[in-house]
Amino acid sequence: MTNPVSEQLITPDLSELARKTGLVVRPLDPAAIDTLFAELEKDDVDERAETFDYLKHALNETRASVGAEPVYRE
Repeated sequence: MTNPVSEQLITPDLSELARKTGLVVRPLDPAAIDTLFAELEKDDVDERAETFDYLKHALNETRASVGAEPVYRE
Protein backbone atom coordinates (compact mmCIF):
# COMPACT_ATOMS: atom_id res chain seq x y z
CA MET A 1 0.00 0.00 0.00
CA THR A 2 1.40 3.40 -0.94
CA ASN A 3 1.62 6.28 1.48
CA PRO A 4 -0.02 9.36 -0.08
CA VAL A 5 1.97 11.70 2.17
CA SER A 6 5.33 10.28 1.07
CA GLU A 7 4.20 10.34 -2.57
CA GLN A 8 3.39 14.03 -2.24
CA LEU A 9 6.84 14.70 -0.79
CA ILE A 10 8.77 12.66 -3.34
CA THR A 11 6.84 13.00 -6.59
CA PRO A 12 7.27 16.76 -7.17
CA ASP A 13 11.05 16.49 -6.73
CA LEU A 14 11.27 13.53 -9.09
CA SER A 15 9.00 15.22 -11.60
CA GLU A 16 11.15 18.35 -11.50
CA LEU A 17 14.33 16.28 -11.86
CA ALA A 18 12.81 14.46 -14.84
CA ARG A 19 11.82 17.76 -16.43
CA LYS A 20 15.26 19.30 -15.97
CA THR A 21 17.34 16.28 -16.99
CA GLY A 22 15.13 14.35 -19.41
CA LEU A 23 15.41 11.26 -17.21
CA VAL A 24 12.45 8.90 -17.14
CA VAL A 25 11.40 8.47 -13.52
CA ARG A 26 9.31 5.43 -12.69
CA PRO A 27 8.02 3.95 -9.45
CA LEU A 28 10.22 1.26 -7.93
CA ASP A 29 9.21 -2.34 -8.47
CA PRO A 30 10.71 -4.68 -5.83
CA ALA A 31 10.61 -7.69 -8.17
CA ALA A 32 12.45 -5.76 -10.90
CA ILE A 33 15.10 -4.67 -8.39
CA ASP A 34 15.58 -8.28 -7.25
CA THR A 35 15.99 -9.35 -10.87
CA LEU A 36 18.44 -6.53 -11.54
CA PHE A 37 20.65 -7.48 -8.60
CA ALA A 38 20.53 -11.17 -9.53
CA GLU A 39 21.73 -10.27 -13.03
CA LEU A 40 24.45 -7.98 -11.67
CA GLU A 41 25.78 -10.77 -9.48
CA LYS A 42 26.48 -12.80 -12.62
CA ASP A 43 28.96 -10.18 -13.86
CA ASP A 44 32.66 -9.91 -13.10
CA VAL A 45 33.50 -8.18 -9.80
CA ASP A 46 35.93 -5.75 -11.44
CA GLU A 47 33.42 -4.87 -14.14
CA ARG A 48 30.75 -4.22 -11.50
CA ALA A 49 33.10 -1.90 -9.60
CA GLU A 50 33.96 -0.01 -12.79
CA THR A 51 30.27 0.34 -13.66
CA PHE A 52 29.41 1.55 -10.16
CA ASP A 53 32.18 4.17 -10.31
CA TYR A 54 30.84 5.37 -13.66
CA LEU A 55 27.27 5.57 -12.34
CA LYS A 56 28.37 7.50 -9.22
CA HIS A 57 30.17 10.01 -11.42
CA ALA A 58 27.16 10.33 -13.75
CA LEU A 59 24.79 10.85 -10.82
CA ASN A 60 26.99 13.57 -9.37
CA GLU A 61 27.19 15.30 -12.77
CA THR A 62 23.42 15.15 -13.17
CA ARG A 63 22.87 16.60 -9.71
CA ALA A 64 25.44 19.34 -10.35
CA SER A 65 23.59 20.30 -13.56
CA VAL A 66 20.50 21.18 -11.51
CA GLY A 67 22.44 22.84 -8.70
CA ALA A 68 22.21 19.96 -6.21
CA GLU A 69 24.96 18.68 -3.95
CA PRO A 70 26.83 15.53 -5.07
CA VAL A 71 25.67 12.28 -3.50
CA TYR A 72 29.11 10.65 -3.57
CA ARG A 73 32.28 12.33 -2.38
CA GLU A 74 35.58 11.23 -3.91
